Amino acid sequence: MSSPYSMASPCYSSDDDGRGTPDRVFKEPEYPVVIVDQKYCSSYPMQLTFEKDHEAEDRFKIIDDDGNLLFKATKKKNGYRNMVDESDQTVISFATKHISVHRRRQAYKGDHHEHHRLFTVKKTRGHKSFRFDVYMTSNMTESTFNYRVYDNFKDGTSMIFAQDKVTVLAQLHAEVTHQKTVKAQEKFAVSVSPNVDKAFISVLLIIREEVRRSRGKGYES
Repeated sequence: MSSPYSMASPCYSSDDDGRGTPDRVFKEPEYPVVIVDQKYCSSYPMQLTFEKDHEAEDRFKIIDDDGNLLFKATKKKNGYRNMVDESDQTVISFATKHISVHRRRQAYKGDHHEHHRLFTVKKTRGHKSFRFDVYMTSNMTESTFNYRVYDNFKDGTSMIFAQDKVTVLAQLHAEVTHQKTVKAQEKFAVSVSPNVDKAFISVLLIIREEVRRSRGKGYES
């Protein structure tokens, strides 16, 4: 299987910090990225499909490139939602609304009642971009993010990368826009780099899509 993005023809993008940072050449992770569990990592690149579950308005499911169901997001309950596997076992749970003025969402391994917090997601807005900064629980100072979900309005691309801003965990094959009136896509593909935790990528995509949908309804800016 080919790489999710060609290393022979590197992908370039301008930084969004407004300081004229030179374009960057992206690369795959040099080491495994395990956040939830090693079993969700593959030694080869994978393409996942994220789609709305037509049986319920606020549910989503994620399928691998062989058509197998990997994860699905259950209906919201008491401000939380669970992402479960194919056997309906809770893999990760997360807050469905921001829990502070900084628009944070917290994610837990398993059920949130077990209090095993993995990371916090904070929504920020950059220059011509929309992004979610991910802070692992061990990142006490939060002086910089550990991972970032980055929607680039300038070139219409979206990806998830690491702190160095060049190591790409996943790339979304969906056009992004800053318009609040845009209708959330029913289905899109996601290329995941080798040795990257698919459960971690999946829950970030669910949170991203949830916020995009709420923005379209005027609930969040």
